[in-house]
Amino acid sequence: MKTLKKRYIARAGILTAVALASCSSEEVSSPEKYDPSQISFNVVASRGTRSDVTTTSNIKEFCVTAYTEGKLLMDNVLVTRDGTSWTYSPAAYWPDRPVNFYAVSPDISDSPVIDSESTGTANINGYTNPGNIDLLYAVNIGEIQSGAPVNINFRHALAKVNVLLSSANTTITVKIKNVTIGNVYTKGSFSYPIKTTAAGSDVAGNWHNLSAMSDLAVFAASGTQGNVALTAEPVDLGESNTSGSFDFILPQELGKLTYDASNKAFTGTYIAVDCEIYDKTTGGKLFPNTQTPSYLLAGDTGCGRILYPVTNSTVTEWKAGYSYVYKIAIDNPSVLFDGIQFGVTVDEMQSDSAIEYPSIK
Repeated sequence: MKTLKKRYIARAGILTAVALASCSSEEVSSPEKYDPSQISFNVVASRGTRSDVTTTSNIKEFCVTAYTEGKLLMDNVLVTRDGTSWTYSPAAYWPDRPVNFYAVSPDISDSPVIDSESTGTANINGYTNPGNIDLLYAVNIGEIQSGAPVNINFRHALAKVNVLLSSANTTITVKIKNVTIGNVYTKGSFSYPIKTTAAGSDVAGNWHNLSAMSDLAVFAASGTQGNVALTAEPVDLGESNTSGSFDFILPQELGKLTYDASNKAFTGTYIAVDCEIYDKTTGGKLFPNTQTPSYLLAGDTGCGRILYPVTNSTVTEWKAGYSYVYKIAIDNPSVLFDGIQFGVTVDEMQSDSAIEYPSIK
């Protein structure tokens, strides 16, 4: 299948970003007057570069479970923002022994939450990722009454993956029907770290027991909308989905894109773009055509399927707290027939930095 990989597996430019990792200096303060014997909270969440990422300024709620010497003190209690402070009920009060706090945001009460700390660990078991939730976690170990709120520093538990599409070739029209990320784990268990997730530290939890591998529908053109024509401006088509976009993905190792001839299936992790390409002058259909093999036809949709790997020499996994932007420029339909020269760039994106999207031709 070397010929297949040369001709039909195109590469996307990859921008790897530490977009979710830096901490914001903005904090939400607790009330100036409160009962010092009552447990209260102050919350900080990491800064992000997109509106759908949870930050200190827009976090609305979290759930907290607390143990003292292995005995439950707070059982998945919902804490909500009240202006510039945080409130919950019923009130919990400081015992005369240190307390360990485990927090998760937002409320995922419909999923399994933190289990017993009796073994010295805390876990979120069997979490099914809906794809549109920026899951946060925080740990505070050995807290004691000090007359101040418990300062909770949240970390991002998931990776963020976005696909940007463009076409700057003025002689063709590229119409997109579906964008899919193939072979991704969507269920797993999370182990909280056994140390405090203090700002500036590298303390982190980990995912394990990953399962429920499936294909993620990043974008699907609606029946009334029709297939979407690309422009020279890179766009995340998933943002226009009426049912919401699948942006947040479980951290995981990424398999190299290959074709399993015996099972007639693509393996590894990949981005699949179902599209039609037309000659703008004649209106003739360039892709798919009679030369397109059946395994690169998108069913009876009339579209062909272009496949892009999500890995390169630098990116072999999606890490928690990182944002990955895949830039795909469909500019030269001849690469679907005549072979392709690969051009891949990997840039680190700091928070609020400018981003350029080079055209891969």
